[in-house]
Amino acid sequence: MSNRIFISKNASEIDPVRSQFDELGFEVDSHSFLSFSSLESDNHRVEIARPYDVIFFGSPRAVIFFKASQSISESAKIACIGEKTAELLESLGYTVAFRGEKSGEPKVVAEEFKVWLGSRSVLFPVSDRSLKTVSGLIDESQKEEVAVYSTKVVGKLVGVSDVYVFTSPSNVDGFFLDNVIPEGAEVIAWGKSTEAALISRAASVLYCLKNASFEELFAFLGQK
Repeated sequence: MSNRIFISKNASEIDPVRSQFDELGFEVDSHSFLSFSSLESDNHRVEIARPYDVIFFGSPRAVIFFKASQSISESAKIACIGEKTAELLESLGYTVAFRGEKSGEPKVVAEEFKVWLGSRSVLFPVSDRSLKTVSGLIDESQKEEVAVYSTKVVGKLVGVSDVYVFTSPSNVDGFFLDNVIPEGAEVIAWGKSTEAALISRAASVLYCLKNASFEELFAFLGQK
């Protein structure tokens, strides 16, 4: 009998890797508690106040929403949180000058990025719910943060599972609006920020992904 695993991602993100869950003996239940929308509208224009030497993207979604209304400066170096965001940027024809090696540990990436950045100016396209883990480490005089999309948390009751994988702090918030983690269930966090959100709700985290990737998740599940 298959174990049931819940993961806070949309089914469209799970479908390409569903067979790998099957091979590991897991039946997948997936749902994201988040909805996203552009902040660009007739009444609101995303405006960049000053030139920047570097642009840092904290997620593939930040890339998509920024490019929907803005062009990346041709003279700017491009930096990003990790491999998945880098893959999207490169598929769009951009060269990534800096990429975090452990996207699941944004504080580590933030420290590395700060050293790499030096005294250059940087633009951060972010969500209106951004934790600002990376940008918060950069001096105000050399950064600009611009909210390019809105993140809304929407609750929904989901079925009982044996394993729960939470992919962001906001998805943790959405889950607990209508659900609880059953006694005996195992919990996996998609990175340190998500782990902290779970711990703040007294959830016991079995494992925290360092690279925040399906590959790492499958490697861990395969050891169980």
